[in-house]
Amino acid sequence: MVQTRKQAREATPVAAAAPSKQTPPPSPKRSKASAAELVDEEDRVTFGIIDLLRFLGGAVLLCSTLSILITGDSYVWGKEKVARQYWNVIRKTWTTPIYMDEATLALYNGTDTALPIYLSINGTIYDVTAGRSKYGPGGGYAFFAGRDASRAYITGDFKNDLTWDVSGIDEQRVQQALGHWVKFFANHDTYIFVGYLTKTPKEPPADKASSSPEPEQEHTADEL
Repeated sequence: MVQTRKQAREATPVAAAAPSKQTPPPSPKRSKASAAELVDEEDRVTFGIIDLLRFLGGAVLLCSTLSILITGDSYVWGKEKVARQYWNVIRKTWTTPIYMDEATLALYNGTDTALPIYLSINGTIYDVTAGRSKYGPGGGYAFFAGRDASRAYITGDFKNDLTWDVSGIDEQRVQQALGHWVKFFANHDTYIFVGYLTKTPKEPPADKASSSPEPEQEHTADEL
C-alpha cells in the first residue's frame, strides 16, 4: 500500500517534547518589596538648580506679561527708572573699572561723536552719554564733560573752579555739597559707572587759596 507523505508523517510517532525551563514565580515578599520601591521612587521629588532657574524664569516671564497686558507699555509695572538703577548697581559690581589720567579723560568731552561722554566727580568716572543734550558740545553743563570738576559742584564757580582739588574749602561743606552730587551720579538710572581718575597732584592758585569761595549756585537733579 502506497502512503502519501502526509499519511507517513501522521503515522510516525512524535517524540515527547522536552520540558521547558520555566522561571519560578517570584516570591510574594520580593514582589511586595519591589512594588514599594517603585512607589517610593515615583513619589520622590528631585529639585535641582536647573529646575530653580526654570521656575524663576517662568515667574519673571509671567510677571512681565501681566505688566504689559495691564499697563500697556511697561514690562516692569512702570518702574523702569528703579529697574535701571538696580541694573546699574549689578553692572557696577561685575564691571572691571577703567583707570584714566586727566589727559585721557579729556578726550571724552563729547567733541568726538565716536566716543562716549565721560565726567568724573570725586575721582569716580561716569558715562553720561545718555545726557548728551546737557553734557555734549553746546549743552548747559558741557564744562563738566571730560574732567573732574568737583570743586565747582561745591562753589558754583564754573569758570575758575573746574578742578578736582577741593583744598581750602571747609570739610563739612565738602561732605554736604559734594556728597549730594556723588550720590546723585552713583544712583542715577542712566549714567553708568566707568572707573576711576588718576589724579595729578597740583597746588591751587595762591589767590584762590586765600579768597573766600563764591556763593554756591543751586541745581536740581533734573538739570544734571
